[in-house]
Amino acid sequence: MTLTELLVATAQKWRNDNQDYIGGVVLIWQGEAYGWKDRLRDPAHEQPGAFAVDLDGHVFVAEGGNEYDGAKCWVACSIDKAKQSDKPVGA
Repeated sequence: MTLTELLVATAQKWRNDNQDYIGGVVLIWQGEAYGWKDRLRDPAHEQPGAFAVDLDGHVFVAEGGNEYDGAKCWVACSIDKAKQSDKPVGA
């Protein structure tokens, strides 16, 4: 499982367990979902390295800044949606 797939799965589990929260982004730090916001907000409120996953599976990472002042910006993560085949190439 890729990091992106793991983040999306973690966010989906949180959404399943917290169905009162619709849309928005699930916030993930060190592999654990820790919160939800109705949209991406001020990155200074998050640690650099925190992830946010929206309902469509788009993943964002908080970058820059520091632990005390929080992150400087949200950056969209590149998502490779291509699935590997079970068959070897040329088979």
